[in-house]
This record gives sequence, C-alpha cells and structure tokens, in this order.
Amino acid sequence: MSGKILIVDELATNRIVLKVKLSAAYYDVIQACSGAEALSLSACESPDLVVCAPTLSDMDCHSFVQRLKARDGLEAAPVIMFLHTAHHQARLDALQAGADEVLVKPVDESILLARLRSLLRQHQVARDLRIHAGTASALGFAESAPRFDRTWHIGLVAHGQKEAVALAARLGRLRRYKVKPLDPESALITPRDGAVPDLYLLRVCPDSRDATLDLIARLSTSPHSRKRPIIAVLSPQASSLLPGLLDIGADDVIFENGDSRELLLRLDRQLARAHKAEAMREQLQTGLQAAVIDPLTGLYNRRYALPFIGRLIDETGRDGRGFAVMVADLDHFKRINDQHGHAAGDAVLSQIARLMKSNLREKDMIARIGGEEFLIVMPDAGREEASRMARRLCAAVRRSPLHVISSEAPLNVTISIGATLGHPRPDAETPKVDTLLDEADRALYGSKSGGRNTVTFSRRPAA
Repeated sequence: MSGKILIVDELATNRIVLKVKLSAAYYDVIQACSGAEALSLSACESPDLVVCAPTLSDMDCHSFVQRLKARDGLEAAPVIMFLHTAHHQARLDALQAGADEVLVKPVDESILLARLRSLLRQHQVARDLRIHAGTASALGFAESAPRFDRTWHIGLVAHGQKEAVALAARLGRLRRYKVKPLDPESALITPRDGAVPDLYLLRVCPDSRDATLDLIARLSTSPHSRKRPIIAVLSPQASSLLPGLLDIGADDVIFENGDSRELLLRLDRQLARAHKAEAMREQLQTGLQAAVIDPLTGLYNRRYALPFIGRLIDETGRDGRGFAVMVADLDHFKRINDQHGHAAGDAVLSQIARLMKSNLREKDMIARIGGEEFLIVMPDAGREEASRMARRLCAAVRRSPLHVISSEAPLNVTISIGATLGHPRPDAETPKVDTLLDEADRALYGSKSGGRNTVTFSRRPAA
C-alpha cells in the first residue's frame, strides 16, 4: 500500500464512496464515524493521513483537528478537511485550526489524489529526518533554537512583467517578507553572494505550463535550491494544472485570487517546515560529528547506530512498518594487515566503506561497529528488498579492485553478510536492539562457515 488513510465522516455512504476511490489508488483505508472514534483509531493505527468531513456528530471538526495535532505533536498525520463552501473565512478557519489542506465539495478526484500524494511525501520526508534527529537527541545533543525575528527572502518568478510587479506588490504588504523578482535562468544559478531565497514562488498561467514544470523539476534537484520550499501560484485560467504541479515537486499550490491571509498562512507553514528541517540537518552535521562519526571511514559508529535501531523499533510499534538489519564483515581481513601492513588495512576499510555507502539508498544507515565489521539498517524494507541489497553489496565489493600504496597490484576482497528483520514478531513481542544484532551476527557466522562472500538470513527472523 502507498499509505494508510483514516476517513472521518458520520455518513457511511460518504465513507464508502471515498474508500473505493482511495483503495483503487492502492491506499489502505480505515474508517471512523465520529471524532472520538477517529482519535482512538489514530492512536492505535497511526495513519499516514486523515481526511475529515465538514461536520462530525460528536464534536466540531476544528476541535477534532486541534486535539489530534495537540496529542501527536510533530508526529501528527497531515489532515485534509472537506468544506461545504469555498468562502475565504471558512478556509482560513480550517487552516488555522490545524488542517494541512482544505478542499471544497464536490471534490475533483485528481486534485484530491494529488494533494494526498504531496502531503504524504512531505510527511514521510519529515518522519525520516526526525528518526535521525531523534537519535541525536537521545545522545544528548540539543536542537538549535529557532529564529523568530528574521526576515524571509522570497524568490519570485513570473512570466510577464505586469504580473510579476502586481504579485510582488501584494507580497510586499505582508509582514516579514522581502521579495526579489527572478527570471527562470537566474533562479537556477547559485547566487554569488550566497543569498539563496528561503522560498521560491512561481506564478503559473496556461502559457507558461511547460516552462514552469521544467523549472520546478530543476529547482527541486539543484544543490542551492533543492531544500527550499516551492509554491506555485495559479492564475484563474490555470486551475487544471494543479495536480501536475504537485506531482512534479511543488510543495504547495495556491490560487492567485485567494485571500491574502491564507497566502500568508501557507507561506509561514512552508517556511517553518523548511526551517525545522534545516535545524535538524545542522544538528546532525555539527553536534554529532565528533561523537558519532568513525574518523577512519566517515561512517556512523556504534554510539549512533544502536539508538537509531531503537528509534526504528519504536516507529515499527506505531505504524507497523518493518526494517532490515545487516552485519557485513570483510573476509580474511587479517591477511591484508599481515601481508601489507595496517596502513593498507585502513585504506581498504575506508574504500569499502565508501563503496557500500554509495550503493545504499539515501535513507539507509551504515555504521562501522568493529574493526572490519559494518552495520547496515534499511528502514521500510522486507526480506526480498534486503536480500537484493545484500547481494548487490557483495557483488560491488567483489568486483571492485582496491589500491593501496604498499602493493603494486590492486587487492581483491570480499564481504560476508548476515541479516535479520525488525518487523513485529509472531508472538507480538517488541524486538530488542540486542536481539536483532545477535540474530544478524549468527546469520553472519552462517555466511562465514558457508564459504564467505555470501548472504545468510537469520533462521529466527523478526517477522
């Protein structure tokens, strides 16, 4: 499934119709007929997103969203709230209550699904980042304090001078924002003074569709802008472009003729989200560097890796997603040290570390936990995906000759891997960090005794 969606609506017909649409899009759907039932289900099922009806039988829908967000904090699932009216104040009230998106009935299915995908994507990115930042906090490193008094810089790209001036003037009346008009080419160039906009705002009209889609795709991947929010502002004639803009990478899409108060609120939310992510990245890059990074390989060390697994175990208990734990060990490493010296051994370890890391997914974690032993953790991975990755790592190491100063000929080495799964166990017991490491170690012993340069899964997997 692409994600778990909780539908909250007192009318069974509405729930069933929406469930059919979401199930057809491969979402796992759970249902609640009241706010109280939805809060209870949310606590035990940990949905990835909540869709809320305009009215609930037992509480105001605004109160429901506020209670959900207050209880779950940063872990709270994003909420899409349906409304009966497109009135500006009704939309603003819903957003201020905590709804992440507001859609007016009848809802266009393509827009609903695009909003779902966008919110789920942002929620998952934030969730993965919190896992790493939570590991840092567990080690005693505090998050950097937020900056409340700063001026935010917005890069405004609009095709047409008249439209650009009008939109810049409107933004200039909003608090805390300094707007800089940009043409598409200059937006893609890293500023010489290093003053990258905090957010990119792109005005979209039907004539600029292809150019805007291309610009969003490129801004989303360019080194200087890929971590900055991108908001598309649609002209009244371009409403049909909304789904494509979200799917190509825009963080939000708003309408040009909307309420300025809603525009301000959406800008603030995107900037707050980006600032939170930036603070967590800085936390990982600075405070953790000396304490949890292995100086030889540049990988994480045991002090980081074990709390990371602990965080994943907690996540698994809430949302049911599993993960894989693998221990990789260089074969016959002692021979390299004996024949070529310890400096050559260090060079081999460093090269192997870079090689394995380059073959893993971005969200995977790899650490050096012993002399020639590495720990690999793959979030959201089952047995098949973990086996495929382990075989890939073995092949990559086997096929890559390593160069050391003490030997004219390149060295050929292999690795053995033992693996296990961190999924909920059949007896419903929560797996422990030590248990998972022990299972992976015993599986590694099986690979060693079975001839090395191979992969073995634990005979007692965690699923």
